[in-house]
Amino acid sequence: MEDTAVEAHRFACDGHFFEVRFERTPEGWIGRISRDGAAEVQVIAFPDGAGFDPDDVRGSLIAGCEAAVQRIRWPAPTHH
Repeated sequence: MEDTAVEAHRFACDGHFFEVRFERTPEGWIGRISRDGAAEVQVIAFPDGAGFDPDDVRGSLIAGCEAAVQRIRWPAPTHH
C-alpha cells in the first residue's frame, strides 16, 4: 500500500455525527474517531495486509471506522 494522504471523513450513525482523521504509520493506518459533543477520541489501528481494497484505500478505512463506531461504547453526555 502506498503512502498517501487520506482526507478526513464525516458521517452520521444512530443520531450522532462523527469525524475520523487518518494517519499513515510504518505499520499501517491509524483512525482517530471523534463524536460531536464528546471530548473522547477513539483510536483504531488498521495494519497493512489483507482487508484493504488497493484501488480504494480510503473507502476501506471508512468502512472499517463506520463499522467500529457501532461497537464503541461512548460515555453518556454529562449536563453541567
